[in-house]
Amino acid sequence: MMIELVLATTLVSFVNTEMYEVSSCLGEKFELIEAANPQWPIHSERFLGVGYVDFRVTVNCEGKVVEYQITRSQPGGIFDRQSLRALKKWKFNSSKHAERCFDVTFKYESEKFEYNK
Repeated sequence: MMIELVLATTLVSFVNTEMYEVSSCLGEKFELIEAANPQWPIHSERFLGVGYVDFRVTVNCEGKVVEYQITRSQPGGIFDRQSLRALKKWKFNSSKHAERCFDVTFKYESEKFEYNK
């Protein structure tokens, strides 16, 4: 499993990488301190193409993901578990707000993943 450390010297309201996109629900500036990339699910080795899983995420004042809801998933259910495993390892900057909301999309492109074997 690969954990990616995001080093940001300034706060941002949007992050976009090959593996995921993150935005604040309210446009609030944030820092993504730690982000784990999802693994390709074993049972989907024959899937060729592009998929995604969208989450609405609640983060507490310490920057930890405390609630999540899958808002869209394509193809349905295939990438949900691996996306959630990665998301639970994420850490955002601490905040004076008790809770903050983020939209997170994990992107799955068959050409960019190594299969779990």
